[in-house]
Amino acid sequence: MILLFHPRATRPRNCRLPLAVLALAAVLEGREEYEIVDGNLEEKPVEALLKLIDAHPVQLLGVSTMPGPQMVSAMEVSREIRKLRPHVKIVWGGYFPSIYPDAALNARYVDFIVRGQGEDTLLELIDALRGNRPWIQSAGFPTKMRSVCIAAMLNVR
Repeated sequence: MILLFHPRATRPRNCRLPLAVLALAAVLEGREEYEIVDGNLEEKPVEALLKLIDAHPVQLLGVSTMPGPQMVSAMEVSREIRKLRPHVKIVWGGYFPSIYPDAALNARYVDFIVRGQGEDTLLELIDALRGNRPWIQSAGFPTKMRSVCIAAMLNVR
């Protein structure tokens, strides 16, 4: 299962649709089992994510991140998931890792980042994690493995 998390970005009364994770869900539809956790609606997102992780074989947690209030939530939730379920791979995508890839990769709770539009790269990352494609061909994302940063940007247009 793939989990897509949209961290809290607004007050509940100003809630907006999580368009970034909905776009990712659209490419997963019919290919992968997935769940969306919207931090703007979910009062306790860590608990919701842990419940899903414990109930399903989760291969990847995708987190949409923008600077500002959403960044705080993304960091807190990612840090807790890493601490409590260290086997779950965490990928950050969105505005922040696209503009500040080194800062995002420097976080110990982030395994991968996606720069730019992530729909195709998400599918490539899933294939690479499953061993269905070589990492070097899964470009479009920088990756951090065992504290070593490798920039694999072959798909950048």
